Amino acid sequence: MIRINLKSKLFIGFGFLFFMIILIWIISTYFIYDLSNRSAAMLKENYQTVESTKFLLQSIDEIKNQQIKYFFGNKDLFNDSILMNCQNQFSENLVAVKNNVTEEGEQSIIEQLTSSYQHYKLTFDKLQSNPKADSTLFFQELIPQYSITRNQIVNLWDMNMDAISNKNTLLKSTAHRAFLVLSLIGTICFVLSTLFFFRYPQNIARPIGELIRGISEVANRNYSKRLEFQSNDELGELAKAFNTMAAKLDEYEHSNLSELLFEKRRIDTIINNMKDAIIGLNDKNEIIFSNNYACRILGTTEAALIGKYASDVALNNEVFQKIIHDILENDSKEVKDFKPLRIENDKKVRYFTREVLDVKLKKTGEDHIVKAGMVVILKNVTKFLEQDEAKTNFMATISHELKTPISSLRLNLKLLDDKRIGSLNTEQQDIVLALKSETQKMLTITTELLDLAQVETGNIQLNFQKVNSSDIFDYIKETSENHARVKNIQIDFEVAPGLPPVFVDSEKTAWVLINLINNAIQYSEQEDKIIVSATKANNNIIYKVQDFGKGIEPQYLELIFQKFFRVPDSGEKGTGLGLAISKEFITKQNGQIWAESTPGIGSIFFISLPVYNI
Repeated sequence: MIRINLKSKLFIGFGFLFFMIILIWIISTYFIYDLSNRSAAMLKENYQTVESTKFLLQSIDEIKNQQIKYFFGNKDLFNDSILMNCQNQFSENLVAVKNNVTEEGEQSIIEQLTSSYQHYKLTFDKLQSNPKADSTLFFQELIPQYSITRNQIVNLWDMNMDAISNKNTLLKSTAHRAFLVLSLIGTICFVLSTLFFFRYPQNIARPIGELIRGISEVANRNYSKRLEFQSNDELGELAKAFNTMAAKLDEYEHSNLSELLFEKRRIDTIINNMKDAIIGLNDKNEIIFSNNYACRILGTTEAALIGKYASDVALNNEVFQKIIHDILENDSKEVKDFKPLRIENDKKVRYFTREVLDVKLKKTGEDHIVKAGMVVILKNVTKFLEQDEAKTNFMATISHELKTPISSLRLNLKLLDDKRIGSLNTEQQDIVLALKSETQKMLTITTELLDLAQVETGNIQLNFQKVNSSDIFDYIKETSENHARVKNIQIDFEVAPGLPPVFVDSEKTAWVLINLINNAIQYSEQEDKIIVSATKANNNIIYKVQDFGKGIEPQYLELIFQKFFRVPDSGEKGTGLGLAISKEFITKQNGQIWAESTPGIGSIFFISLPVYNI
């Protein structure tokens, strides 16, 4: 028996419907296109000739009227220009019908019409040049020629009107034939589609329905349920797989629990041998496991912990109380606490970072997620903190030691640039200028490293005092404008009237603002603009530094305040410490600093400091 998979069945079914749609579309397009061409040809060819013959009749009649005025009226009333216009109009329309010959015999009539019109015109010219011509000659010679010419125009009219009538009949016949063909094909497609609609989905839905009922039986622990339908496609393979699964579940249901216990012991062994302290709690905050390392930290045994409520253990164990002091009441457990937790054990001080994972799962056969407990992981970071402290001390020492030789270099360079010692040539002046620039960069780096070391060691000294919000701008205005003058950048200082004072370290705050302004200058174009403003929002003073440079990508707005981070492809040099130190200075003053930016438009850096309320 030939095996046709489900994909092929769907392809055949939908392919058939697609073929029917394409067939109807092609036939409909053909008939519509044919009718359109026929009607367009009729309107373009015959109707144009009918219009031209109408103007021919009007022109020949007007020519006759002017001739009557010439022979029977006062010759002063005869208008030769009107006659000429009518003749020209007749000639133009005669050319039009000559260029639009569409019917058999039409060419012959047009040639006869041309000949008779020329004869008619020559007859009038002949009579007009004869001074003895009278009305008798008009009726004898001119009127017969007029009648012949007019009758030929009428014949041309009748021929094209008959052609229009015949083509209209043909169009109706074509339309009727198209209607019959499309109706026949549409009926066939409807019948076949109806059969396909009622039969084909049933062949797919019936096995799926049986599969759903079988799954429901297995969910109710009826592992003897089997699917009986036969099919040579994927549904048949699915039925075989279902039957195999049910048999395996039935076998598993009747097996002993030794393998499950073995797997549990293996997991317990893995947890106990991990180098991190791990404590597990269930949804009722009962301790369900604790590895050996966690028991050593807590100074107790696993038997004393398992099955106990965490709150009860915390009452009698100070270390455990430190670990879970804020997580039993906190609904959001999936957090990482990177602030080191200090724990004294065996007369040694160790530092741990705590990671709390909220365990959630779906019960079998249910869609919603329920809380299953949480896991507390303690990682020993004592060694890393010691290394970090050594690094910070090294940075502080080396930065402090470097400031003296750098200051000496600056003094010597200043002496070299002093004309009282001696003049320098242009090349020497360029070298001194480059050395001054590099020395200033070295001084900036060492200063920032020293500030960073003070921040990390907690030795930073802040001189809090009551400061008027606008006084900080007065402190930084001259320095900022001097830096901006290099690029001819305009700095606008905007201070809202009546701002209350702030309780801050004015020097550190001014340093942060100058650093932000320098960054704005660095990333702005020549003759650009920077706006520095201060406003009040709620119980805070908001300082803003806005530039109109190339901006910062959204993914980097949080990273720019990290140490040594620099925006990729920024094209500017720096240590990557300025914003990190600025954040520490502002945070230590109970403030906040953040940034907003739109690439290609510019950036805004915000500093929020609390209002002085003492």
